Amino acid sequence: MAEIIRSRTIRPLTRLEKSKSYKIDTKTISRGDTLVVNIGHETKSFCKTFKFNGADVAHKDSISFRVNDFGNSIDISWSGAIPTGTTNIYIKTGSSEKANKKKAVNEVSSPTLINAKTSFESISNSETTILILGTLPGDKSFELGEYYGHPRNKFWKIISKITGNDLPETYFDKKLLLLNSKIGVWDVAHKAKRKGSLDIAIEDEEPNDLIDFIERHKKLKVIGFNGLKSEVLFDKYFSRNDKITYVSLPSTSPANTSNTFENICKIWQQIVNNNS
Repeated sequence: MAEIIRSRTIRPLTRLEKSKSYKIDTKTISRGDTLVVNIGHETKSFCKTFKFNGADVAHKDSISFRVNDFGNSIDISWSGAIPTGTTNIYIKTGSSEKANKKKAVNEVSSPTLINAKTSFESISNSETTILILGTLPGDKSFELGEYYGHPRNKFWKIISKITGNDLPETYFDKKLLLLNSKIGVWDVAHKAKRKGSLDIAIEDEEPNDLIDFIERHKKLKVIGFNGLKSEVLFDKYFSRNDKITYVSLPSTSPANTSNTFENICKIWQQIVNNNS
């Protein structure tokens, strides 16, 4: 038995009306497997996960879905099989990435709020088994509205390396890589004062509700701390769960120059090894 993951992106700008049916290859699915299909949208914040029993698709070459876009909502109609479950992915519920970026830019550029910063929503879903915790997004990340947005931050290269994937080009595809790898991302601090991007400058922090996060994510097995400060903040506000493995990881920040990329990846590989 295995969990087979497929991901598709709805791309209305590059598809003809007659080609708006999206196929999912099921040739390699066995009866005992579970098929997980992540569907996102190239311009909207829509993102859902659908599950199928292997027995329902094992005898088919493919199944397909059609997109019904009603402007304020999107409906997915399946052909060839009926999903056994649907999950909304927790990516800034109720607002688009464009709106998030605009808000982030305003927060950073306002003289009265320059040192007061609020973390992003988590990236995760019900299948998440690994959670990477940072401290608070850096100023470049706030500017872009993206986790680990600084071009010299090694986070996305490390995730690609330890999961055996190519480095995604777009932020949407980076988030899909996390979800396909059952990896979630969040920060310990919900709000804090910080001049610049360095962790040592964090003051008056308020933590995110990680207790609720852990309770909602029933399959969570591993929490990795991206740098010492995130671990210190976690232990300041939370107790460790006996059912979860905690892993100290070298920071992916450009400020961390004390270790080679290869050595950092070897240490980060622990979060994958402890998840098996």
